[in-house]
Amino acid sequence: MTRLSEDNTEDLIRKSLERLATRAPDGSEIRDALNQRSRSRSRMALALVAAAVAIIALGVPLGLRAYTAVPPASPRNADWAVLPYKPGWLPDGFKEAIRCAKPYPAPQTRDWSAGDRGQIQLTTTPLDDRRGPWTIAPAPNQIIVHGRVGMVTEVYGDATMLTWSPDDIYLLSLTLYGVKEPREVGQRIADEMVKDDRARVSGELRFGRLPADLALSGVKTFMRVNGGATELEATNAGQPAAAAVVTASIGGERPEADGAEPVTVKVRGVDGLYLPVREGRLGHQDETVAVQLGDGRWLTVWGKRDRATLLDIAENLQIIPGDYSWFGKPPE
Repeated sequence: MTRLSEDNTEDLIRKSLERLATRAPDGSEIRDALNQRSRSRSRMALALVAAAVAIIALGVPLGLRAYTAVPPASPRNADWAVLPYKPGWLPDGFKEAIRCAKPYPAPQTRDWSAGDRGQIQLTTTPLDDRRGPWTIAPAPNQIIVHGRVGMVTEVYGDATMLTWSPDDIYLLSLTLYGVKEPREVGQRIADEMVKDDRARVSGELRFGRLPADLALSGVKTFMRVNGGATELEATNAGQPAAAAVVTASIGGERPEADGAEPVTVKVRGVDGLYLPVREGRLGHQDETVAVQLGDGRWLTVWGKRDRATLLDIAENLQIIPGDYSWFGKPPE
């Protein structure tokens, strides 16, 4: 694939920002900044790319593929299951609870929780080869992290997010939910952020066989009351940042019928269950197949595919040793 031109990139991002204006936190500030054209096309393109990355970090789908045209900026991006950064300091009581990774150029996330004292999420997104700093935020919203310009903003109405680039490879977004003095705490965490490159997202599942039009697009590991859990996602091949088409999970909970009548089916040689598409108190749920394993946990596959396809995926899932040793610990 070839790099998008600056003209196409600008047009795509502007159209996406307009479509998302009512949903993106602080979207008006970003759009206003983009409307103030700079002295050169190169500086304008840089600001547009920074705005797009910031919105991606907020978890708002842009619906454009500008980043899929960019090759990895460094071999460090090749193994997307390795988490490149971690906080060197967090407030007392915050323990790691979730790890999630997706192939380049999608973001990776890590979450730390301290119960009613709040939650802290670190999102790492690869940059392209254009370099910061950028200044798309108003001066009161700017922060400085080791000499680099970033921004701080309120998001989702009850959280504060700090965004900056510690190097020329990654954009970091630190979101603090329910944390007292979030700007001050976030600034200290940002100042003490350190390289990791050792922590991994290592779950218990691998896809053994997928339909030809699907490919692995993400892995998430987390803990439930009754033990560790892993989720694998597959999406349309060549679109790693798109929404999952099929998801497979291993964990301790039976899928909820939510008003549907389960149908008994053979899954991996034993009686399992099939649930059709359903609408209930949990909202829309896709077709689902599930089976209880010998250790009592449930293996579940669901998504926008028919029963036969979901059964075939479930039959060919590989169950491997997973690593949950990091759960419930502060950064080491």
